[in-house]
Amino acid sequence: MTFRKGFPTATAVAFLIWIGHLPSQAQEQPPGLASPPAGSRGETASGGNDNTDRTGILWNMDNVVGIALSRHPLIGQADADTTAAIARKGQAVSGYYPSINLSTGYARSRSLSSQSPESVTSSERFIEGNVSQIITDFGRTRAGADRAGSLVSAAAESGKSKRQDVAFASKIAYFSVLRAQRIVDIRRETLQQRESLLTQAQAFYDAGVRARIDVARAEANLYQARAELTAALNELQVARITLLNRMGIDGPKDFGLMDTLAVVTVPGTLDSWVAEAEANRPELSSIRERERAAEYGLRAARAGYYPILTGAGGYGYAAEEPPLKQNYDLTVLLNFPVFSGFSTREQVKEAQASLDSTRFAATELRRLVRLEVEQASLSVREAYERSEARRKEQEASRENLRLARERYKVGAGDIIEMIDAQVQMSRADTAVIEALYDSSISAATLLRALGR
Repeated sequence: MTFRKGFPTATAVAFLIWIGHLPSQAQEQPPGLASPPAGSRGETASGGNDNTDRTGILWNMDNVVGIALSRHPLIGQADADTTAAIARKGQAVSGYYPSINLSTGYARSRSLSSQSPESVTSSERFIEGNVSQIITDFGRTRAGADRAGSLVSAAAESGKSKRQDVAFASKIAYFSVLRAQRIVDIRRETLQQRESLLTQAQAFYDAGVRARIDVARAEANLYQARAELTAALNELQVARITLLNRMGIDGPKDFGLMDTLAVVTVPGTLDSWVAEAEANRPELSSIRERERAAEYGLRAARAGYYPILTGAGGYGYAAEEPPLKQNYDLTVLLNFPVFSGFSTREQVKEAQASLDSTRFAATELRRLVRLEVEQASLSVREAYERSEARRKEQEASRENLRLARERYKVGAGDIIEMIDAQVQMSRADTAVIEALYDSSISAATLLRALGR
């Protein structure tokens, strides 16, 4: 309802001063919201996007994840979304409070008088105050406020999910750099072996022991190794700039990483992992809050069938010439929505459909979470078993290369046998590295699927 109150000039000024000194409501902070560091996200502490290169900086995985969580723009975006949701909640609960207005002015008009054939000019000076308040709207405001509160919780849970995504992406990028560096080392070792083989083949050819074809094969093999090293170096550079991107920073470019690869075990069974994921995954918590918000939205739409009881009042002074004369008004209004072009009915249908859609989405998300846990658990087991097999393959390949090298020295083996042994050794070394880091990545994937 609308209450209107008018005041003389001194009273109005005093009232405005009193309103200005009222304590403001404390701003609710979103859960887990951290103040951004100096400068915008993605910048360095020095205040720019061009990060100052520092020589000898060394990061471990905890350093990488920590920087990503504090500097990545997606974290700032999630925090801003939560802050916006809190502001929308404040807007929704504003319906509980009265609306107070003060006004003063001067009006002048000229109109035809019914008592004389001539136009009459009139003027009015006024100062007034009014207040309006909804007494009851049969649950509209309450449902809207509850809906906004659920959306705040959903936004906070989405922020947690975004943090886990950023941390997970930075871990994968961290392991990718380490793997690329290991592969570069293997390619360099392979290149040294090919250079040694070419030197040996050339010496045998010069001594008349081997044919020229051995030298030609060794040269072709050497150039292949150089091409593979170039490709590996390029993949390393791509992995390094990808890591910086996942961390939300642009430098330093000359960073180093601590290669402390350790086998990570996640105790538990598939059923216990699925139960943990359903309890811990912030995505599921967020969709549950959105489902609750949709229920409140349906409740608010159904409240459109009910009346609204309001009150209004005003008090003030007005007259054509001073002194101003006192006037006031009081109103109580009960408004029944008889017909609105079926808009309320359609709003209820829309709210019900939104609720059904959210429930279907929640069901699908639970199925997806279970699938992610099952896939990650299978990947962990496969990576471990593959790692053991690759180690055995590496041992056998190393022995095969040793035997082929000895046979070639004494003239019992040919160049093809030697090259095949080198290729097999290089592939085995690469496969071991791939299996080791795939094991770490699959463990990190399982932890992300569990919501840790």
